[in-house]
Amino acid sequence: MSKFCTACGAALPDDATFCTSCGTPQQITAAGTPAPAPAQTYAPGPQGATPAEAAAGAVKEKLSNFSFSGFKGALSGENIKNLKSRPNKYTIICLAGIAVVVIAVIIILLTILLGGGYKKPVDNLVSALETGKGEYYIALLTEPAKKDMEKEIGESKKYDNIEEYYDDYLSSKQEKLEDKFGKGFSISYSIDEKKELSEIMLKSYASAIKSTYGKKADVTDGYILDLDVSWSGKDDNDKGEKSLTVLKVDGDWILADPSPNQMMPRDLGGSNNGKAISSAYDALDGLDDLDLGDLDDVGDLVDMFS
Repeated sequence: MSKFCTACGAALPDDATFCTSCGTPQQITAAGTPAPAPAQTYAPGPQGATPAEAAAGAVKEKLSNFSFSGFKGALSGENIKNLKSRPNKYTIICLAGIAVVVIAVIIILLTILLGGGYKKPVDNLVSALETGKGEYYIALLTEPAKKDMEKEIGESKKYDNIEEYYDDYLSSKQEKLEDKFGKGFSISYSIDEKKELSEIMLKSYASAIKSTYGKKADVTDGYILDLDVSWSGKDDNDKGEKSLTVLKVDGDWILADPSPNQMMPRDLGGSNNGKAISSAYDALDGLDDLDLGDLDDVGDLVDMFS
């Protein structure tokens, strides 16, 4: 072999059109012979450079020789096909890098879709109060509750649709908040504690939905969230503590009690003030061992403890 890579200096077959080590395309001279490998020179680092700085400079120089075309060459079909018989270190590095990126994207997507979904109802309630838009409040309701409200609104003929009804419903809450904090106020929160609901509590919520609306609901997950809440505006600021219960019903996260008062300050009629609600459920720990059987309605649940 009399041909050398113009980038890394690796020995190559005479007819090679790209480097099998780094993937860089190879130039051919006018006489048909490969261009000689360039001499590798290293500029001296600044006087007094630390070993780490010198190493960083060497890595930077190496990376500067690895062009995008080199990346494509490293991932060429031939290099990937011959990965087992003639492993190319740059191909391995590129494939490992791609695998890391793919795994990171999957983790992020799973976190968004599964891990943080329980926060969505709280965010919707905050948006409903900040904007006064009913669309955010509707997202807090179960499907049976939505259909029940649509039926009532249709019979009253006062509103054209459910969104218009909740726009009006939220306007008084928003006005109270604007009077206290000023227009453009904001609501923020942080989760101080998250407590998972036991199986018996999930069953009780499913039974309550069925008893109220006559529709079976699949309640598969739920949490009690102890929150630190802040209300901020140009006229005033306030802080408080809240406890909200979120449920996953038929695949959607909703609030067990979607009342706007759950995120209102205490002096404006706020409910669920403090973090005492979650402590009430400590007594239910361990009840998952009970044989729940078929709980058809809330009465069955009451009978279990009577």
